[in-house]
Amino acid sequence: MYERYIDNNMHTPELEQSLSQSKVFPMVKDLCYKYDLRVSQRLMLKKYKYDSQWHRDYVELENYDRLNDVNFNPTQDEEFKKHESSDSGITFSYDEAFVLDHQGIPQAVVYVDDSNNFCFQANYHIKDRGKDQWDRYTISSNKVSQVLKTLRRKKWQPLSNRDNYQAMKINTADMLREYKVEGVSVSKAISEHGSAVEDLTYDNRDKIAEVLNSLYGSKNSISHATSEHYTKRFESCKKLNDRVYSMFKELETELANKFIAIGITKSGGWIVGEVYEHQGDYKIPNSEQVVYYSENRDFEKYDKKFGQLIIHKTHRVRHLEQLDFFDSLKPTLTMLKVHLQDWENKEDNHKINREYFKVRYDSHYKDWVEDLGCYYSPNNIYGSKHNPFGINWLLMAKPQ
Repeated sequence: MYERYIDNNMHTPELEQSLSQSKVFPMVKDLCYKYDLRVSQRLMLKKYKYDSQWHRDYVELENYDRLNDVNFNPTQDEEFKKHESSDSGITFSYDEAFVLDHQGIPQAVVYVDDSNNFCFQANYHIKDRGKDQWDRYTISSNKVSQVLKTLRRKKWQPLSNRDNYQAMKINTADMLREYKVEGVSVSKAISEHGSAVEDLTYDNRDKIAEVLNSLYGSKNSISHATSEHYTKRFESCKKLNDRVYSMFKELETELANKFIAIGITKSGGWIVGEVYEHQGDYKIPNSEQVVYYSENRDFEKYDKKFGQLIIHKTHRVRHLEQLDFFDSLKPTLTMLKVHLQDWENKEDNHKINREYFKVRYDSHYKDWVEDLGCYYSPNNIYGSKHNPFGINWLLMAKPQ
């Protein structure tokens, strides 16, 4: 009976048992039926009193699978205790919650609070007002029917507006600027070409005057020194210009080959989808909202237009080995793992997360792995930094 409300690829007997014994199950049942959602993970919400006020937050873990066990006790877990303040004046407690996915993408976290209210937390400010940020994200009532009524009034639908569709697209302009060839990024190549063009007029104003006088004034011949000076400068500009166009050509090939997207969240499993380039404004499926496309001025100068990268055909798996095409990804993943081990050894603040992902103090990193044609891009969601809604994506060339 309970298995039908759990994502097939994320089902475990432990998760099913936890769901069956949870107070929030009546709401899970109705939400799954009405919005085609599925449970992917059990979580624990941290509750603590600070400055005489109660607050809630998520806890980040390395292994989320253990939370699915109904007998898991966060108050006795060493990893949970690491996230608790050493201030003896702060009291911590924990409530269970469940992540609800649509097409493998986390869309809500549901739980029952200590006032026996059914709580639905969205991944954006679903309420105009609230006592704090957590409250603005959360709809609560002691009746499931009232929560669903509020969702209808708010016109909430999974993956139906710019807020809860945010995780499904990649900022292509950022991605292109970070693309590297022989250690030089597109942004640096454009900058160096721009600087070379500016230098034609900024320096050696006497030579500029001589050229202008020759063209429009005395008509005297340009001196050999001035001619040689600009011949070299123009040759340099042409080489830098050609380098930019060459990099654009490689980028167009990368985009034409398309990508497989592998994502991780602050919950269990992996999200897998396909990526394609969409030119112009993008209408969100099953919605009237539009994601507007703005061209990058750096690229306009070279008469280049790149679309937005859209992730679709998504689903979640507990293990990548569950994928039918996993064998075709293994060579790249194996080389990527070796690359990341070398990267981790270079700096003390470098850390590998779940085998194939980078962790740094700067969580907003965007980065190409040049030799492998892989790209990392975080799609962060506002709110708690440990919430399960933000997705860190790894784009890999689609197997041919």
